[in-house]
Amino acid sequence: MKTRVRRLLEQAPGKEEELAREAGADFWAGKTACWEMCHCPPSIKNECPGSTYTFLPCWEIEGTFCKLQKNGAIVTGTDTSICAICRVYKKYSGGRTIELKLPGKGIDSAMKPRQGKRS
Repeated sequence: MKTRVRRLLEQAPGKEEELAREAGADFWAGKTACWEMCHCPPSIKNECPGSTYTFLPCWEIEGTFCKLQKNGAIVTGTDTSICAICRVYKKYSGGRTIELKLPGKGIDSAMKPRQGKRS
């Protein structure tokens, strides 16, 4: 059975954050959040979309720190292979298939050149 938030998300792509806030959803309510289970330092937690978009589990959000992969000069956050072995996913997924449901909200390292880096 689909939750109300999931139905709304499917009906209104691009309005994920607005709809989730409206519905008051928080996937992590009553659970140990991924950034706590993985002991993420504040610098990572504060930038990671997993802690920003709490209406979805981290494995459904594109661009979380753990999903980052580099292909040449391009860095993407779509590698969900780490999720399959992650203790957070194993504990809270209920065995559901990993599917990215929130694209384009994550970290884009390719667009953020390091400050002070010399060529």
